[in-house]
Amino acid sequence: MVRIAALLSVIAPLAAIASAEQCTGNASKCPNGQDGVSSTYLQCNNWSQQYETANCPGGQVCYANPNKPGTAMCGLPGTGGQPGQGSCKGNTAKCVSSGQTGDYLQCENWSGQYVNAVCPGNLKCYNNAEGTGVQCN
Repeated sequence: MVRIAALLSVIAPLAAIASAEQCTGNASKCPNGQDGVSSTYLQCNNWSQQYETANCPGGQVCYANPNKPGTAMCGLPGTGGQPGQGSCKGNTAKCVSSGQTGDYLQCENWSGQYVNAVCPGNLKCYNNAEGTGVQCN
């Protein structure tokens, strides 16, 4: 019985390695290829060339990145990872309608895409003088 248990302890990890999906480069994807469902995504580990599970920031879910095929991005539920919000760099943000609503777009550094955000309470969004950030007043 001990030999069977020892054999199983060796076979199980080998089976997991054999069934793991290979990847290359900076590939990433949503689990099971489903957008807007999972709060995790699969990121390629270049060293092992296997996908590893990573977490989206709090409250966000995984979407296929429409501007970078073969990669995933995290966004607020319902945003759908739709192109059109635009690509971005750094910690930039812009109001959707300055002075009218509290809605703004915040750059998500790792994906290079804007994601939806909202000023707290009933505050309105205003673009800063440089046009690179917002203030909620």
